[in-house]
Amino acid sequence: MTDYRQAETAPQPPRTTAAAPGRAAIVAAVTEALEASGQRWAWQGETGEEQRWAARTGPKDLDIWYAGEPSADDPVAVLSRRFACARVAEALDRRRLRHVSVAVETPAGPAVVDVTYGDLRVGPVLLVPGTHATVDGAHRFTGAAAMADLLVRPVLRGRLPTRDRLDEARAAWADADPGHRRALAYGLTVQLGPAVASELIAVAKGAPPAASLPRRARLRLVARSLGPGVVAATWAQRRAVLPAAGARGPLGLRTRGVVVALVGTDGSGKSTVADGLRERLGRYGLPTSSVYFGMARGNLPGVALARRVLGVGSTAPRPAGPAASSAAPVEAAAPVEAAAEKPPADHRALRRMAAWFYAGEYLWRYLSVVGPAVARRRVVIADRWVYDLRESPWPGSAAARVAEWVVPAPDLLVLPDAPAEVIHRRKPERTLAEQAGQQQRFRDLLAERPARHAELVVDTSGAAPDPLAALVAAVVQAAHGPRRRAR
Repeated sequence: MTDYRQAETAPQPPRTTAAAPGRAAIVAAVTEALEASGQRWAWQGETGEEQRWAARTGPKDLDIWYAGEPSADDPVAVLSRRFACARVAEALDRRRLRHVSVAVETPAGPAVVDVTYGDLRVGPVLLVPGTHATVDGAHRFTGAAAMADLLVRPVLRGRLPTRDRLDEARAAWADADPGHRRALAYGLTVQLGPAVASELIAVAKGAPPAASLPRRARLRLVARSLGPGVVAATWAQRRAVLPAAGARGPLGLRTRGVVVALVGTDGSGKSTVADGLRERLGRYGLPTSSVYFGMARGNLPGVALARRVLGVGSTAPRPAGPAASSAAPVEAAAPVEAAAEKPPADHRALRRMAAWFYAGEYLWRYLSVVGPAVARRRVVIADRWVYDLRESPWPGSAAARVAEWVVPAPDLLVLPDAPAEVIHRRKPERTLAEQAGQQQRFRDLLAERPARHAELVVDTSGAAPDPLAALVAAVVQAAHGPRRRAR
């Protein structure tokens, strides 16, 4: 009997992925996209932050300010077309900070690029309107915008700036346009209160910052976030606003469990894709669990016992005549075990009942094996899913529809695919026509878009340089995004 229990894999340390881009290549690609956009833009943080980011490892963001609007030609879109990117954060409500964060798999682990659009904000607190942000030829903020970015932004995020960053902020404040200084001071006073605002301005002028300043500023930020005009936007972004705590993933953001279901005919490459995905996600820092969700004899608990009690060797239908190829079951029928066994055609009622039995077993399996792993925020990699019931043991049974309704859909439905001749060479136990027909039905299944997050086809022919890159990105995006995609 195949062991249906989950196998768990802990995160592994980063290891080189040949096809993954380096951080320097990401910086170059981002710079090229920004320059081509024709919009004003700036590196955020201290001078030289982009070079330091390219040389380091870890999840710290490369922060960029972009004056334009989100579009098909913005830096995030261009980066996503060039590399396999996962959107791990997205907030575009004008009442709060508008930004998109993407994660890219690199040889040194995941790298995150965060692009802020328009106004410079922290949550709902407006620091500098985008139209008033001044930028020099090196794409660095100047004046009041630089002080807001270098001093106010880290304080509102709960930390005091480093000495070098603070010195740079003070120099920018001293050189700022007087009108811009007055506008920033007034805006901070209105939004954060006179005590916090005056202390921030005093620090910008040279006063030492109090250790309690970030905590008091954060309290004012919370109060602002719950104001009448912005509370709805704050609630809509609550998943990103609330501290991640125990739900923190490898990027420092809140994550959730993800179910990846692999479907495909025998020989399509499901095991190869599962093994590769498990290894890549381990290097990414995401824990995984592996489960078998197929219908082969004995794999669902209780099936082998039921067959022995009922005296049958298989519950899979055996179509006859020309329909045999098109109606072949998803799993191969077990061979007849005894000469005295009645032919399957004599067990029509039994096969109908078996379909309902399988539907119940699938629900039990999800609740006892998959659900707990998802609750522990693991990525569950499942070999097959409940869609097998559409064809076996009773094609067209209402049990298949019920199973798909009561068992939650997978977050990602993945079809490893290759030319039919390649698949047949790997697993010649069935005819080429049977395998090609089954694989086409799986392609049709993906076209129904039954998954919660996305459906993907993974090339297992060996022609793609990195066939798993898009799948890894999709899993990371699903782990950080909402449960269901926008339809």
